[in-house]
Amino acid sequence: MEGLLNFFAGLTTVFEQGLILAIMVMGIYLTYKILDFPDLSVDGSFPLGAFVLAAVVLKDINPILGMFIAFIAGALAGMATGAMHVRLNISNLLAGILTMSALYSVNSRVVGKANVYIPGDKTIFNLFSYDKLYILVIILVVCMFLKFLCDKALKDKRSFIISTCLYIILFIILMTYTVINKNVTLMIIADIVFIIKLCLDYLLNTKFGFALRAIGDNEDLVVGLGVNEKNMKMFGLMMANGLVALSGSLYGQYLKFADLQMGIGTMVIGLASIIIGQGVLKKDKIINNPSIVVIGAILYQFIIYIALRSNDWFKALYKALHFSDGAIKMLEIRTTDLKLITALIVVIILAFSGKKLKIIFKTKG
Repeated sequence: MEGLLNFFAGLTTVFEQGLILAIMVMGIYLTYKILDFPDLSVDGSFPLGAFVLAAVVLKDINPILGMFIAFIAGALAGMATGAMHVRLNISNLLAGILTMSALYSVNSRVVGKANVYIPGDKTIFNLFSYDKLYILVIILVVCMFLKFLCDKALKDKRSFIISTCLYIILFIILMTYTVINKNVTLMIIADIVFIIKLCLDYLLNTKFGFALRAIGDNEDLVVGLGVNEKNMKMFGLMMANGLVALSGSLYGQYLKFADLQMGIGTMVIGLASIIIGQGVLKKDKIINNPSIVVIGAILYQFIIYIALRSNDWFKALYKALHFSDGAIKMLEIRTTDLKLITALIVVIILAFSGKKLKIIFKTKG
């Protein structure tokens, strides 16, 4: 019974980390699904956001401003990748790799060392105590109101009602959890993710957003319409890497440290989340793609959580089968196995869904 209670207690961490990584996944969604651009520079942009945030807050600057600066830093990294590709005619894959490699050195110089502690009292989670819950609630209610206005204009009556009911239910659940536990961490993260999702929804439904989508689908058509596809790609890469860095800055505050190695596998995690989300859900008038990738990020974290929690279950099984202590230790799942688990998740989903991954092996000149 105690194990079951601990399992459910850990689900809060799943939602918190899943939502933080959802910001990163939305950035990768822009490059992978919208621009059809295999941007590996995100592996460097993620820790860049954490290091920039650390450098800013250690100088006693507001962490919200620090997150904005982290977004700008990530956008500059995306601009570097875009400039190499569209101005210097370097292939998209190689441009991303070059930026990722350069960012490793840049990140180590931001604070002058490979890892740094971020004091908890200097993070955004310390800005809003439970006494300031009303501020977070007001922000969330305003975002929901804006979302309802957009949905009413874009969706039919049935889809609008269902979507509205789902958001209200999620709001009630979030409020109930926050009040019972007197913990606003999840509320803070939810507010940030909701704001970013609203901005992305708005962007993708503008004329500019439609042109951005068209570049990934048919670049020649966009060029024929007189649109500057080079500038569009640059903007898309800047926006994507900015979101990835923003996610990294929030993740660094959540973990209270920044490390050079924290960005390894960012692209794979993002792809896994997108594939899981789109494998479970399909875009329709009720749910759009940004919402799907957010759900995918949470589901990915849940799968990883199950994998790590399964150690106790497997240990009991191994002992029942009379495995030696050495064999049990060798077979246990460690945190260092997470990248392997992620890779296996992607392979299994792709193998069973029959979808082909148009990344890594596909490059455009």
